[in-house]
Amino acid sequence: MAEMIASAVVGETVGRISTILIDKPDTKPSKRDELERLEMAHIKLEAALHMSKRWQITQVPMLRWRSKLKRAAQECDDTLRRCKQRALELEEEEIRRQRSSFPRRITHAAKSLIMSSFSSSNNTSCVTVDDVRRFERFADGTGEFLKFVEFGRRPYTFFNPLIGDLLAGKILRYRALQGGKFHYLFIRATSFEERGVETMVWFVYQDFKEPAKSLNLGLMMRLSESSDIFGIIIKCMQSATPHFTVAAQGVRRELIGLPTQDFCWLTNSPFRENEYWVHVHITLTQWLRPDPLCCSYRHQAPSSSTNSSASIAPSTRLACMYPEEVIVVYLQYHILPPDQLRSRQNFSATRDSGSADPLKLGVLFIPHDSTEDIEAASESYAFEVIDGKEQETLHINASLQDVDEKLLPKAVDHLCQDSESKIYQMCLRSKHGTAHLCVEKTTQAARVPSTGKNRTLKSASRVQNKRIEKKKKREDHGSNMDGWLDVSKDLLKYWVVCASDKLHGSIKSWIVNSPKCTYSLP
Repeated sequence: MAEMIASAVVGETVGRISTILIDKPDTKPSKRDELERLEMAHIKLEAALHMSKRWQITQVPMLRWRSKLKRAAQECDDTLRRCKQRALELEEEEIRRQRSSFPRRITHAAKSLIMSSFSSSNNTSCVTVDDVRRFERFADGTGEFLKFVEFGRRPYTFFNPLIGDLLAGKILRYRALQGGKFHYLFIRATSFEERGVETMVWFVYQDFKEPAKSLNLGLMMRLSESSDIFGIIIKCMQSATPHFTVAAQGVRRELIGLPTQDFCWLTNSPFRENEYWVHVHITLTQWLRPDPLCCSYRHQAPSSSTNSSASIAPSTRLACMYPEEVIVVYLQYHILPPDQLRSRQNFSATRDSGSADPLKLGVLFIPHDSTEDIEAASESYAFEVIDGKEQETLHINASLQDVDEKLLPKAVDHLCQDSESKIYQMCLRSKHGTAHLCVEKTTQAARVPSTGKNRTLKSASRVQNKRIEKKKKREDHGSNMDGWLDVSKDLLKYWVVCASDKLHGSIKSWIVNSPKCTYSLP
């Protein structure tokens, strides 16, 4: 009886092994089918992404949708590669097994039979049915995605005519010298596959009669059909703290007064110059806002509730002080020392005494910059850098208002009292959003003139007018590089730039390799 049972068991085992050797169960067709379905889903995703590149996407939801599809396509591609690699390995293994001796094939088949009895799933498969269905759902949604993209191509009624020209690839430039005042406006838009359309705005106002009223403004923001660039700039200025109120009013007054009918639109620029600006834009935007869609779905206006914690609200609001599409705000203007401000209010004192040089204040607001070195217990911190030396004191949970009310007056007093000190910087870092302030002494060119020097002032103004008129005649229709090169040199002074060797080197290369470089670096 025992021999009969043993003989039956051996016969069943040999039979199953023989079946495996001759023909495996019908698993290959299903796995091959899954692989083909996966490959088809990948083709659909790639085709939709390729088609969407032809059209300009400016709306944030569509950018997020496209980013989601691109991640799915990448995951599908990785999975497909693994499956094909695994199939190739199994095929090579099968060829080696068929070339092996019959006893080894019997041993391998028995081992496979035993392993399959302990596992209900096929370990040789690198993709599950659920994975295939997931990628197919993404692929099925590409048709609707392309319909939305195509709908966005239909003619749009622009409430602001500037936006239509910028989205069409034109460059705005305005330059005028009148009554001893020089205005320069430059706006250029650049389209990116992942980031949409972003624009760089540069505005310069120079007053040769009162140089201390001169100011520079820079802005980078994401652009859409409904954008109001001047309105967003004014909103940013209105969000400024008290020390920036005067400059904010100046920016608003000068922007509103620009004659839009005199704006010059450039349809193209020299290749080298265009390539230069694209490189500058890519470097800046990747540094200033690594994630182009951060805050796009949860951005809210600053809350006015008084129940929020005073230590948390300022830092969390730093990213909400400006509209979500704003990437960076750069403002540079002159401030008067306290004693000179008092002397200007006293006419006789100003007329009889010489005037000191004003201080130049540069402000760099980066609403979406992320800082990783903040402790979990704190929301933000501020520190000071004097003449390139970082101070040991850290101001924990500081806000922009604290910097404006406490650190900025301290910096002004230090520079006025210490004749050897040249530059004083303040850095405010939060978990999302940073601010950098730089106060430095100026040269005689920005000296605030007194009323007893009108003759010298007029002579200097005439010289400046002749220089600018000569420069205007010499320049072609390309964009003016001089102001940008000045800004680049000023950026090299910021502690946030000095702390990054890569960024510091990039800005230096902009100066050296600019199409119209006339500067030499120390």
